Amino acid sequence: MTAVVIAAGLLNHAAAQERDKTPPSSQRQEIRLYEDIYLHPLPEQIVFGNSALKLEVDRKSGRWVSLTAEGVPGSLIQPASRVVDFRVDDAWMIERHGADFLRHEVSIDKSRNGVSLRLIFGVAPLGNDGGSRDQSSGGATVAGNGVAASGVAYEFELTCSYTLFPRAGRLDRAARLRRNSTGRAPGGGVRRLDGFLFQLPGVTIAETSACVVDVPGPFFPKTFVAPATQYDALKNSSIQFHSAPDAGFGILAVSNRQRRATLASWMDTSGEVSYRPAIEGDGKLITLSHTNHRAYRMPEGFAVDSDVQRIVVTKDLPDALHEYRRMLARTMPLASNTPKWAREMVILEVFPEYFSDGFKGLTKKLPFYKGVGFNTVYLMPHWVGGYSPIDLYRVDSSLGTSDDLKEAVRAAHALGMKVLFDMVIHGFNEKSPVVAQRPELFVRDENGKLARHRTWKSVSTDWASQAYQQYMVDLALYDLKTYDIDGYRVDAASYKGAGWDAHVSYPAYRSGSAAPELMTRMLRAMQGKKADTILLNEVFGPVFYSVSNLSHDNQTEAPQLLLEKMEKGEYTAAHYKEHIANVLDALPEGSNRVFYTRNHDTSWFYHFNGYTPRFMAMEAIHAFFGIPEVFAGDPKHGPDPEDNPAVYDYYRKLFAARKTFPELVRGDVLLREAECDNPSVFAGVRQSNNRRVLVVVSLSEKDENAGVTLRLPPLTNTARGVKSVKLLDVITGSSAQAGGDSSGAIKLKLKPFHVLVGRL
Repeated sequence: MTAVVIAAGLLNHAAAQERDKTPPSSQRQEIRLYEDIYLHPLPEQIVFGNSALKLEVDRKSGRWVSLTAEGVPGSLIQPASRVVDFRVDDAWMIERHGADFLRHEVSIDKSRNGVSLRLIFGVAPLGNDGGSRDQSSGGATVAGNGVAASGVAYEFELTCSYTLFPRAGRLDRAARLRRNSTGRAPGGGVRRLDGFLFQLPGVTIAETSACVVDVPGPFFPKTFVAPATQYDALKNSSIQFHSAPDAGFGILAVSNRQRRATLASWMDTSGEVSYRPAIEGDGKLITLSHTNHRAYRMPEGFAVDSDVQRIVVTKDLPDALHEYRRMLARTMPLASNTPKWAREMVILEVFPEYFSDGFKGLTKKLPFYKGVGFNTVYLMPHWVGGYSPIDLYRVDSSLGTSDDLKEAVRAAHALGMKVLFDMVIHGFNEKSPVVAQRPELFVRDENGKLARHRTWKSVSTDWASQAYQQYMVDLALYDLKTYDIDGYRVDAASYKGAGWDAHVSYPAYRSGSAAPELMTRMLRAMQGKKADTILLNEVFGPVFYSVSNLSHDNQTEAPQLLLEKMEKGEYTAAHYKEHIANVLDALPEGSNRVFYTRNHDTSWFYHFNGYTPRFMAMEAIHAFFGIPEVFAGDPKHGPDPEDNPAVYDYYRKLFAARKTFPELVRGDVLLREAECDNPSVFAGVRQSNNRRVLVVVSLSEKDENAGVTLRLPPLTNTARGVKSVKLLDVITGSSAQAGGDSSGAIKLKLKPFHVLVGRL
């Protein structure tokens, strides 16, 4: 604390000298704060930096002037005043009122090994009646407790903190918002804080023509950004991506490979709340932003801390993604309760409704599915109401009886197959008797009315409610006892917005953000009765790897979208490989990722173009680099796999190769280490127990030549380099010897949609 007081004292003295218009030359000197972190209080600017980064702020307005990095020419951002904002009662307050810069402070936190520069602003100046005026008073420079030197009082005091760490190209940014007394009637009413906005205005690394943009994570048609998209192609775009860390990573990155520099940004919420990343172009430059949904009811005198926005400058994107992975290891570590069988799953998704005779029809079909190579059945909703639940305990009679369902599970177990039930947690149909019988399970708005889910319009369940969590624990234990299931696939666990009920004791954000807590309780309860049960989470986000055992990589229509772009030449196998490699670099090692090219949502929310050769080649990538999931089909939106015997025969051969080469099931995935010179060809390596397997898949409809260069250290007791490799054509069963050239690359001649596997 001594260091904090001294630093603050120096700064206050400097500010006083500046007001006297006689700043001594000594105040122009750099103040060393902690290791290489320094402050340089100039008359016009505050310069805060270390040996890697330097932030410059306008001394009078608090305006962000520049951010520069060692070895990178020019500023990484453009000057801007509204780089942080907060939303109250549906209005962005700085956008509406402006912000008056009041003062700055410095603190040293040796426990975090960092130094913070804090800029304090007054927002929403109060009129004589205690109400906020619409315009900023402007020009206030010094204040305390929300009152400027001019005597202007503010309803809100916003503190923006910028934290640097010794010798690190990392800047953490956060905000603290305090609501001051308005002078109105006692209590002053309660305002609704919807969250914070953090912007990086006009990000560029030297020449925009040499920059690329990456948004690692799942793809959707309206937010599609291919890996390493040219910066200039996005200068006129405005894209708001899915929220993180539930539906994606939330990482936004700009790279200049010529300058060997990447600027990447994301938020660290520890999985408690969501944030939404976005990019917005002005025709020349791109602004990166994150909207942090930390929502609270704010009475007077109440203060809220935002989550931390992290900004890193690294030599390339993989290094930035490794920084993100280290954050996950600290805040959202990988679940440690995953049984061995989960990593060996080959999943078949089935909807009992699509089988003639419902459960009985499915039971008859199970031996066939086992013969194809499936070892897990994921059963879509079987209860009354389906994805719009009416009664989660009662079997839909159109599918059969409870005894029929028990027999289906028993038959699967007899074949050595596991069974997962679907689980819907977003809400209940308004016609469900549960809505009237158990009102404590649901979210209510500030007027006490039942809230609707913003996407599915169901009566929204309150994930933070202890009553609801217990309801779901009881349901899980009932299903376990009644049907002996092996776990759940959890549907629609994405964060769903705040609940504004004034009668609950927890913050507003928790009603729509506590799904991870709910899932933890459910899994713990099930594993207390049956130790090897699991949860498979539907959505992509990294938070769910800490509370469930597996998560899907692809979402709804994404694979079909990518296949269509491949047909148009807008997307390649190299792009898809880069996508998977980026995800692997960001997630903790050992994350279990489930891939599919079609699921039930593909037709429901997009469309399905059939089991084309390119579709099946993508399925080969999924089978060999993750946990594969196959949809048994939808007769209303065909075709189905069984419409053409060759489809299931193809799957049978893929799954047989997983048994022939066990490295394809449990081995480490090495993608960047297998460089392919043909963008239409996907090449990668799986490694386990000192053994390696090379996988090469062509996603081209033409004959292709490809060279694969392996960047791999030698294994124990093996010679360096690969002179040749014997490759198996997984589909035809033929084999060929591929040799290396003088450069060390393995040279291959590939037929259309060829799938080759061989041990190195």
